[in-house]
Amino acid sequence: MAKRKRPITAGNIVFEIFFILSYPFIAVFSVLVTTIVWIFSLPSKIIAFFGSKK
Repeated sequence: MAKRKRPITAGNIVFEIFFILSYPFIAVFSVLVTTIVWIFSLPSKIIAFFGSKK
């Protein structure tokens, strides 16, 4: 006897779409965070570079 599939609801479709779309968003978010952290750490690196030149 074949198993009856679960009925496809609107919530199910929305969940599937969000599940598929979440991967690029997670990737973009991680790149964004890395870039922001890098930009904010640049001034301290420049200060350290010129501070060590003395």
